[in-house]
Amino acid sequence: MFNKLSPVPITEPRYRRLMIFAMLWMFIGAWVDASAHRYIIDELESFFSPWHGILYSGFGVVVISALYVKNKMRDYKFDVGILGACIFAVGGGSDAIWHTLLGIEVGIEPLITPSHLMLFLGAFLMLDHVFASRPNKEILDTASLFALASSFALVVYITQFVNPFFEPYMFFQADDFIYQAFSAASVFFQAMLCSVVFVYSIRFNVSPINMGLIYLISFMYQSLIFLLGDVQLLIRTFFTGLFFSFLIIQIASWYYRTNHDRKIQLSTALVGSLYGLVVVLYILSIGMSGGYELSWRFYGLGGLVTTPLLFGYMVGNLGVSPSTGETVS
Repeated sequence: MFNKLSPVPITEPRYRRLMIFAMLWMFIGAWVDASAHRYIIDELESFFSPWHGILYSGFGVVVISALYVKNKMRDYKFDVGILGACIFAVGGGSDAIWHTLLGIEVGIEPLITPSHLMLFLGAFLMLDHVFASRPNKEILDTASLFALASSFALVVYITQFVNPFFEPYMFFQADDFIYQAFSAASVFFQAMLCSVVFVYSIRFNVSPINMGLIYLISFMYQSLIFLLGDVQLLIRTFFTGLFFSFLIIQIASWYYRTNHDRKIQLSTALVGSLYGLVVVLYILSIGMSGGYELSWRFYGLGGLVTTPLLFGYMVGNLGVSPSTGETVS
């Protein structure tokens, strides 16, 4: 079935640039909407809000640009992008009905309601259209890089309730086991996700600069969650992403330079550990600038860096052929 939904390759550069513009509009709108749910939830009374306006107008731009490109190419095939747009449209209509009848969701409810799950599914399929329609299947062009980064960010969006950058103050809860367990779990989960993205991306021979770009785009999206409430955290998150991406470039550069037979495992281990390290630096900077007392001791903070190292190494085995033991190209 999914072979029948495969999109026709889009080779015209200007069409690919149009897809990037539409993607950014839509997903920036999604993150701004997340910021509204986070900071001004008491002011949200209906589906018709400026934040939904940015999101759904972005969806409209995605649909119109896709139809324009398909018409120019004389491509009238029902593909994964059209399927995703249909699912997203139904999810949007359901979302309007949901908000009208049941009100605005609070807490983690916006991430698990049926209407929003349809929106997430539709968004993933539309991103898959951009990714799968790349001109050369062997490499990733700029549009497919943005699609991969946006897909990564969308997973982070859905799991924002278990993200150390979004809930840094839980590290300062005095000796509360639940907060400590949850904060550690958030680091480990997101670190493993970063390792998975590295393993997947490196198989396309993504250049070190583009590898860093994938993570930087994701952090740029993530920083927008603070837009309507905490500009300082927005800036701090962006520069943390910039630092993280710079070091990712160094890891990817080492990967391509070395002939080590365990290079994929070591690289993903470093990616996982690096994520833990930037989280620790992030919360330490918040503690020092805000005068908060950190409840974690030095060996606990060290564990947030070393444990993802082990998890990342295990994730790296996904990039190894089970029959030959060689890195899969």
